[in-house]
Amino acid sequence: MSNALFEAFGKETEPMYDIAVITEDGTEYLRNGSCNSANNSHSVTKFFISSAIGILVTEGKLKLSDKVTDFFTKDEIGDKIDEGWKKVTVRHALQHKTGMLHIPYGVDEDEHIALIGEDFLKYVFSIKIEAEPGTERKYSDAAYYLLGRIIAKASGMTAYEFIREKLAKPLFFRQWGMLLCPMGHTIGGGGLCIRSDDTAKVGFLWANGGKADGKDILSPDYIKDAMENDYACSSFRGTDIYLKTGAHGQCVAFSVKRKAAAAWHGYSQYDGNARNDRLLLAFSQYLDEKFGKTED
Repeated sequence: MSNALFEAFGKETEPMYDIAVITEDGTEYLRNGSCNSANNSHSVTKFFISSAIGILVTEGKLKLSDKVTDFFTKDEIGDKIDEGWKKVTVRHALQHKTGMLHIPYGVDEDEHIALIGEDFLKYVFSIKIEAEPGTERKYSDAAYYLLGRIIAKASGMTAYEFIREKLAKPLFFRQWGMLLCPMGHTIGGGGLCIRSDDTAKVGFLWANGGKADGKDILSPDYIKDAMENDYACSSFRGTDIYLKTGAHGQCVAFSVKRKAAAAWHGYSQYDGNARNDRLLLAFSQYLDEKFGKTED
């Protein structure tokens, strides 16, 4: 392993678990032998949820303009719903622009579960919508838990089951799993445990225009829309690299222009964002060395 990204991986002083790069030439994978094979990706999970939403859009099973409340019964929503939720769409949730500005508890944080109770969906719908949906961005796991529940309603499977059928099986994941809420629904905002080479396969699916083994899995139109509007992927410093990060320094990154993807897991107590920047710069250097620099 002599590329710039793997060299940067080896220089990190805090624990790195595994790392992978996929191009049309194949997969390069490196794992720290003392670490688990599958590791927590934290918020990189949202990239998988966004992918699942995109597949449902591609299959015509939902629209991004659908109102989130239309997927659920009154009993599921509960009687504490804020009226503002009636304006919130699937697109707003993907963009973290639901209008939730103050979120009391995190749906994927152990210390908050007892405060939320077993029914996470009713909890989410009880959160006040303080801004006009579509205007202000407030990052939250609650929005992606809601999207996970919408995936289940639109597909007839839990989000975990849908991702298994539509991504894990076609892309031949090896070891992976997703955390569930107390009622058995996919957490959505975090909790994906997986190998980096399997995460990179989903990045490469995006880089390859939604095709895998010649089959159309994800619409190029959704990929373009997601990249332009940050449906769990944003540009790295205005380059052709798009990414989704997770707590403590997890990341998936891809380039459509150069048909390449990378992913890594590790743990950094204080330096996760800075480490991701270092590794993304190394991934950019690797792409420049392999494919040449792209024009702006």
